[in-house]
Amino acid sequence: MTIKMNDVVFEIKEISQKEYKEYRKKEDTKTCCEETDTTKGMYFGATHTYSNIIFIDKDLPLDRKRKTLIHELTHCYISEYITHEEKQFSEEDVADISANSHDIVHEIVDNYFNKK
Repeated sequence: MTIKMNDVVFEIKEISQKEYKEYRKKEDTKTCCEETDTTKGMYFGATHTYSNIIFIDKDLPLDRKRKTLIHELTHCYISEYITHEEKQFSEEDVADISANSHDIVHEIVDNYFNKK
């Protein structure tokens, strides 16, 4: 499914841990970023603003998928709507981000899970 966040199109993909780790290594190489050690840990989700893809672990239970998608869409919202350079937010900033993004994020999540 694709969504728009501030007129930027993102694709939401559900993939396995193995697929995500392979994708991440390829993207790190493609973008000349320092390669991350994706072999450690588990990723419930990840937002890639370089490629405009939001990844969700396809094997998560439904309630965890919903929370993970909300979490990742919040990253997406911050990336597309907030120009705060240092990305260090006060408690007031976090409350504003949560309040301002709530309707946008929850509408996307509801649409995503209703289409499945």
